[in-house]
Amino acid sequence: MIKTEDLMAFLAVAESESFSKASVKEGIQIATLSRAIARLEKQLDTTLFNRTTRKLVMTEEGVVFKGYVQKALNTLELGQQHLLSHQTEPVGKLRVDSAFPFMINQLAQVLPEFKQQYPKVELELTTNDTVVDLLENKVDVAIRIGDLKDSTLHARALGQSPLVLVASPDYLQANGTPTHSGQLSEHSLIGFSHASHLNNWYLKEPNNAINFELKASSGEVIKQLCVNGMGITALSYYMIHRELNDGSLVEVLPNAIHHPNRRESIQAVYYKQSALASRISLFLDFIQDKLILEP
Repeated sequence: MIKTEDLMAFLAVAESESFSKASVKEGIQIATLSRAIARLEKQLDTTLFNRTTRKLVMTEEGVVFKGYVQKALNTLELGQQHLLSHQTEPVGKLRVDSAFPFMINQLAQVLPEFKQQYPKVELELTTNDTVVDLLENKVDVAIRIGDLKDSTLHARALGQSPLVLVASPDYLQANGTPTHSGQLSEHSLIGFSHASHLNNWYLKEPNNAINFELKASSGEVIKQLCVNGMGITALSYYMIHRELNDGSLVEVLPNAIHHPNRRESIQAVYYKQSALASRISLFLDFIQDKLILEP
């Protein structure tokens, strides 16, 4: 009989592609992980990993087996969550993923109150600035900004967060305030280095080329550069509402951007699973009225 613990050990090693990394991540000794893999390989009469002194690579059989293990462990967890969901007080784990700026500027602000109201819901938070596979990354619900492409997921609209052109008062005092989008080419513009779609500002005058003098991979870094007077950028309102309110950033060219556009929708996505549906709905109902997405 294959042990669930051995399957969990196999999945940890497969996802980490390293015994040592899996050991650190899961808090399990390398020797324990190694014995679990050895037991599985003996029971299955197949090699799951090819081992060298430098790397660990799953065999073709290992890759196939990993898919079955993920589904099996997910089914077991759903069974547990289904039983827990029948308790009167919400209880159990809820794994939430979002882009880092949304996590830090929105979710992190409202989750203390959620935990106070629902102390038995165990939140596990991850941040990814790219679209993640919910099953592969063990995510129950993900908050996504912009148009959705994954049609296999259930989506719930949380609202729209308009794109805003902003700069610091110091920058505008030193460099002047543009009066139309054609003048943006005369200014220092800040954009994204690793996500070209985020450099589309959806200007109403599309013939104006946008050349970025400064780029960064993180939206939070771009915001801080802008606050520090490095130039003009376009960010979602949910990221900058505090800075607009305290005056460290001011809006530039308020009528220059098309609204709505493909960067403005905010949605929660998840698989339709009855065992988790009530907890996900509870979470989304709670945060929806508390998110600050637009002026």
